[in-house]
Amino acid sequence: MDEVLEMIADAVSSLVVAITESEEKNTLFGDMVPGVELIQQAVVGMSEAAEETLGLIDEEFKPILNDTARQLKNAANQLHSDAVRARDDPWNRVPQKDAIKSAKMILQKVVLLVLIEEQSNIKVLVGIAKKVAEGVKRIDEIENLNQLNVMVSDVAQLEDELVKRSQRRSEGSNNPEFRQRLEELSASVSSLSHQHQQAARNVCQNTGDHNARARRADTSQKLLGAIDDMIYTIKQIFASNTKFVDLAFKWQPVRTIAEDEVTNASAQLVDYLHALPKQIEAGNGPAAAREIVNAANLQISNAIVVANRCEDPIKKKMILKNIEELKKLTPQLIAAMKPVLENPNDMKAKQHLDNLIYSTQKASENLASAVISTPSEIVAASGASLTREIESLEDAINRGDIKRAEAITNNLGSSIDRHIEMATALLDSIQDPSLRHQVQKAIEKLIALKPKILEAAHKCIRNPRDEEAKRQLNQLVKEAKSAISQISQPYEVVAALNTKLHNDLDSLTKCIDAGGPDMQYKGVQHAKDIAADIKKQIEEAEAYAASISDPVHKKQIQDAVDRLKQLTPQLLEAIKDVLADPTNKAARARLDKLIGEVKDASTNLAVATQPTSEELKMQRLNREMSMAKVEQPKPAPVEIKPAPKFKIEGPVNKAVYVAAEEVANALEKKVRDDTPLGKLVSFGDDIAAQMALLSSYAAKGDVKGMIQAARKIADSIKAVQLNAKGIADACIDPRLKQAVFTYLDCGSNFSTQLKILCAVKAASDDDSTSEEQLVTCAKGLSSAVINIIKSAEAASLKLKK
Repeated sequence: MDEVLEMIADAVSSLVVAITESEEKNTLFGDMVPGVELIQQAVVGMSEAAEETLGLIDEEFKPILNDTARQLKNAANQLHSDAVRARDDPWNRVPQKDAIKSAKMILQKVVLLVLIEEQSNIKVLVGIAKKVAEGVKRIDEIENLNQLNVMVSDVAQLEDELVKRSQRRSEGSNNPEFRQRLEELSASVSSLSHQHQQAARNVCQNTGDHNARARRADTSQKLLGAIDDMIYTIKQIFASNTKFVDLAFKWQPVRTIAEDEVTNASAQLVDYLHALPKQIEAGNGPAAAREIVNAANLQISNAIVVANRCEDPIKKKMILKNIEELKKLTPQLIAAMKPVLENPNDMKAKQHLDNLIYSTQKASENLASAVISTPSEIVAASGASLTREIESLEDAINRGDIKRAEAITNNLGSSIDRHIEMATALLDSIQDPSLRHQVQKAIEKLIALKPKILEAAHKCIRNPRDEEAKRQLNQLVKEAKSAISQISQPYEVVAALNTKLHNDLDSLTKCIDAGGPDMQYKGVQHAKDIAADIKKQIEEAEAYAASISDPVHKKQIQDAVDRLKQLTPQLLEAIKDVLADPTNKAARARLDKLIGEVKDASTNLAVATQPTSEELKMQRLNREMSMAKVEQPKPAPVEIKPAPKFKIEGPVNKAVYVAAEEVANALEKKVRDDTPLGKLVSFGDDIAAQMALLSSYAAKGDVKGMIQAARKIADSIKAVQLNAKGIADACIDPRLKQAVFTYLDCGSNFSTQLKILCAVKAASDDDSTSEEQLVTCAKGLSSAVINIIKSAEAASLKLKK
């Protein structure tokens, strides 16, 4: 597969260079049809091979694999058509540029096919890991030796499969640290599982031995931690391997056990909060309080695990902020229960408790969202939640539901503050000056609106007949919603709500499975949340469709909206049927089917609303025009002055240039001669020089120069491989030999990625993601080259004599 990727990347690069040179020199363009036919044959063969593997692919990915294979064939046919048009009319530049676009589409779809298989394998592996974790928990509950032996046998088979697959998975990483980490975790899981099984047998042999129970619990905790660390490392490997790829769609990411526990505990906590008033009335207040505290502590402890692992400082900050909010509210809620338990007729105490129930529910839901979302999705979800609160406040006042309006108003100030904090944190990650300006202005607007909204709401609550106060609140709500929409775009909100909807649907099924006397009440609450999620998702998608001019994209969005609209009443009716009779198997089967269809429809809508490159350019242009009306003088751009040794004039891409400098500095004092190691250092010099040139070409937008630099880097990497392999083959130390081969794989992978990136950039009108991908790839290549030479130096000290 790597060979096909590299071949297509080279072909696209050659196509771009040839067309660019022809246009620059105003010369006749040659016949590209023979070369394109070879690409077409390779692509068709790859598509057919992918279709033949459908039986091995996870069900979730079969539809997208089919679609991708079909689109790949279509793109290959289109490229051939473009090539024929270009041959028939060689002076016409339009078919030549169309050919570049078709070639880019081929390259993207080839990469996507590889990633579909990769993600499917990962999902299977993580599924095994979670089954092992469930088995470990079951073992901890068994005190009969015969039952234990049966369970241990089943779990041991799964653990063996997990370890084997993890070891194979480590071989697919471009990052040596991840490889080593996964190998260590595989060994740790294997060792801990044997210790855990023995500890469990000791408990069965002496059920009264508290020390044996403590040892079993301790070993179990360590084993579950190691399994979850393994899942997290697998996620990191996939993220690292795909950083350079601008994915054509977003699938639901694999979650760790800790992330699952956060969302599960949140669903449980929200259920307990909904049921709390009834539990107090029934005299079960103290027991309900214990359940709430336990669920909150479980959610918080697992969220801390997720935060500690988080490498994104902005997301980590957001998670920690939400943890602190839930930590603060939980004891306040428990304290508010006491006066209600002492005097159930104390209406003021009951109102205070209702307010805290509402606030705690929001805090728990926000924490669950923060753990499983990106920073932009966290802010979008926060904005959607805030919009819903404001609309609910307005609706409650219009209906005369003063109790509900007061509960929302008491929490609204902190909700606005939270959204402002999240949006302010997101500002640090926004590179586009016009988008930063837009978000900053929206934040300032929300800060100014907050006291006005609260004042108008209190007026309406004090005097429900004050029509002027209602009109004032209505206007302020419109302004607040407008400000929120300036922070997160509709397509970001649709994506965030897709994640929330998936979680709410999962919570519904767990609620039904759990049963219990409150199942129907809890199920109704989940159904309300689901209906609200879908309604808001559709509204945001339709708003985005109304803002764009591309008729094809409009239709894609509208088709996805229509599908979700069609399924929604069927889903709500199916929920109603199951809640009315949970034992009805036919009704449950229909509900499960509809839940799957709604999840797919929601995900398809999130994909359909993703903006095209032209739409992103238009959004940026509109922001820049708006910004120019109130813009202060811009500071003069700071030009990076490269080190004289690279002899480069003009601006450079700073991050890529720094990566080149790191290679040059690492090799500065090394010997260059005719030995394999000396030649290796010289090739490293060549790579550093070409990376510096690449930084210059990237800053100038010189696509042809970028492609040529990437090709020369790839040629130097091949020479590095040849020399380093010779050193490794002669090394008598297996560990040092393997280190050389590991870093060689990394260098080769990053070199291929670089060629792909430059080829894709050549055919792309949108630079919004390509620069970040280029920087990631350049840093990876720099690290790989330095480590290849370091590992080769170490290996050369232990050569065969």
